[in-house]
Amino acid sequence: MEKKKFKLSGIVIFNIIVGVLTAVMLLFFIFSKNGIIDFFRSGEYIIVWLLILALVVFDLNIIVDSVVTYIFIRSQYPRIRYLDALKISCVGMFFSAITPSSTGGQPMQLYLMSKMRISVGFGSACMTQKFIVYQFVTMGFSIFAICVKFDHLSSAFTSFWSSAFIVLGFLSQLAVTVLFLVVSFSERLTYKLLGLLTKILRKLHIKNTDKKIGKLTREFRMFMDSNRMLMQNKKRVVIVYALVFVQVLLILSVPFFVYLSVGFPQNASSLGLPVGNWFDFVCIQSFVLFTSNLIPLPGASGGAEAAFAMYYGSYFGDKTMTAIVLWRTITYYGTIILTAPFSYYTRGHKQHAKDVEDELNELIDQDAESEHTEV
Repeated sequence: MEKKKFKLSGIVIFNIIVGVLTAVMLLFFIFSKNGIIDFFRSGEYIIVWLLILALVVFDLNIIVDSVVTYIFIRSQYPRIRYLDALKISCVGMFFSAITPSSTGGQPMQLYLMSKMRISVGFGSACMTQKFIVYQFVTMGFSIFAICVKFDHLSSAFTSFWSSAFIVLGFLSQLAVTVLFLVVSFSERLTYKLLGLLTKILRKLHIKNTDKKIGKLTREFRMFMDSNRMLMQNKKRVVIVYALVFVQVLLILSVPFFVYLSVGFPQNASSLGLPVGNWFDFVCIQSFVLFTSNLIPLPGASGGAEAAFAMYYGSYFGDKTMTAIVLWRTITYYGTIILTAPFSYYTRGHKQHAKDVEDELNELIDQDAESEHTEV
């Protein structure tokens, strides 16, 4: 019997490279000058209960996320349990954390929901709604933070590269938000944009243009349909936006508790550093989020650390590297460790992922044909 030759796919190679780079960065922040090893050698200490509080604050965002998921799915599937919604949220967070630009989260959630006998079309609509709400809320935080803390944001424009990093990060988040606004509320403009995109791709002689545009059109139609479904129940809209507001606030609050855990703000003045407060840190963390989102690597690796150091360096001083390790351990590595066991529920997804995608496309096509017939 002939043995199968082992081949490394491009995805596997990419994941290996990202894994190695992430490990190297983590080791750098631990062992380099002013890293966490030097922090402890200097006799400094971490206030453990405050660090645990930071972990609890971040983990509460997972609970809130699962409640939002529960509200959406229960609107059509009253039999759904909260535990099922928690599984769906954790699966999404795990695969979002380990895939570029968080692209792996929703497909795995759809697969898990299909195993729970939840319609793929409805499940996709729910996840789309969640993403839209989250995007709008985070953009709102960003705009508010820029208005009230513009002086701090402008102080980070120290070079061409840092300026480009900040501006492109904000513009990319703004572009996604504007796109969702257009797709959600203007069907006519959406199809005009698709027509323009089709012309551009054809002029560039991109392969399978019609197929790609067809898939994109179906996805945009899903965005529009899901938004209509969201707006039907005003009470649910208010509750969901309020919950996501709390969720984002929890995420943005973590650096402040890290700040407290390393002995600030009590020691800030004696070290010649500015004294930070919770409001400042929430606003500044929104800068970190929209800036680091520009990086397409899993967990925005590299970009997140650079943005944190750029915005928070003046507050943490020579404890910045220690703060980065603690913050990333809680918000990224900790998330992977905490949600990894839930990936068990997606076993066998490779064999059935194509069926789920085909079912979703078929449902969207049927909806499009039905709408065309009515017209």
